[in-house]
Amino acid sequence: MIHTIVPVLNEEPNIAHLLTRLKQTLQPFAPYRVLFVDDGSTDGTVAVLKSSGAEIETISHPNNQGPGAAFRTGFRYILPGLQPQDLVLTLEGDGTSDLAVLPRMMSRIRNEDDDIVLASCYLFGGGIKGTGFHRVGLSHIANGLVKQTLGLSGLATLSSFFRIYQGRALLRFQARFGDRLFESNGFESQIEILHLAATLGMRVSEVPMVLDGSRRLGKSKMKILKTSIAYLRLIARYRS
Repeated sequence: MIHTIVPVLNEEPNIAHLLTRLKQTLQPFAPYRVLFVDDGSTDGTVAVLKSSGAEIETISHPNNQGPGAAFRTGFRYILPGLQPQDLVLTLEGDGTSDLAVLPRMMSRIRNEDDDIVLASCYLFGGGIKGTGFHRVGLSHIANGLVKQTLGLSGLATLSSFFRIYQGRALLRFQARFGDRLFESNGFESQIEILHLAATLGMRVSEVPMVLDGSRRLGKSKMKILKTSIAYLRLIARYRS
């Protein structure tokens, strides 16, 4: 079984196209389920999801708590029925994840038995399109700083939402850290998960992907200053 978790916040213009692409991509890997965690949307996101069919599951936060909180809600929801041999797919809700690389990610995690596989825009063969230079530059700086301070220098990217986890990996997280799994509520949560995976000796690998911001209708939900401060707080927490 593939459990798919997608956090969303005011993604009404992007949901329908994402659902179509996601179902087409996942069909060869059935059985699968798709869970959307609405993080306090104020537009028509939830209405679109509820009209999309019985196979789509939706959980809603009453207010915006951050993507890390949304992922934590999604993980908690699937954990009671999760089997070690299951896979858990996560991705952005704005359509910027290139689902064409999913078969390669699936091959990597099944054939090489890695615990987590990331789609990486910084790996050779990947890239970034349709994103402002200042965002790309800050991302490089933040990635470099975090890699050196949290012992993640072997990875090209750290913050990608587009990942596959082995079910056994998430069950190990739960056994070690409890139902909370990780502490961060914001975008820095994705880095925290990798840091905790490293402390558990998990195997993490990457496949290249082009991150195309032009696929997104509307603005990015990441606030540069807020996220940069959160990265620094994360570093301070784990280096103290």
